[in-house]
Amino acid sequence: MTGGRTTDEIAYALVAFIQENLVPDDVDLEVDRTTPLLLSGLLDSLRTARLLNFIRRELGVPVPAAKLDPENFKDVTTVVAMLEELESARSV
Repeated sequence: MTGGRTTDEIAYALVAFIQENLVPDDVDLEVDRTTPLLLSGLLDSLRTARLLNFIRRELGVPVPAAKLDPENFKDVTTVVAMLEELESARSV
C-alpha cells in the first residue's frame, strides 16, 4: 500500500506526524492508533488541512473532498483504513 509501505508503517508515520505537529506543546497527550482525533480536539479545520497535506505529500495519497467525513478521521486506524480504500480504488 501507499508507496510500498505496510499498514503498520503508514500508521506509525501518521501517529508520529500527529504527535509532533498537531498536539499542542501545553497538552500532555501520547497519541496512538486509537487516540480519538476529533473527540480529543486534535483535529480542527487547520490541523485537518495540515494532516491532509502530510498524507498527500508524504504518503502520496490525495484525499478527495467526498472522503472528508468525520467518520474517516475518528482515529489513526480509521484514517489508515480510508487510505487503504483509496489506494485499492486507484489501483483498479
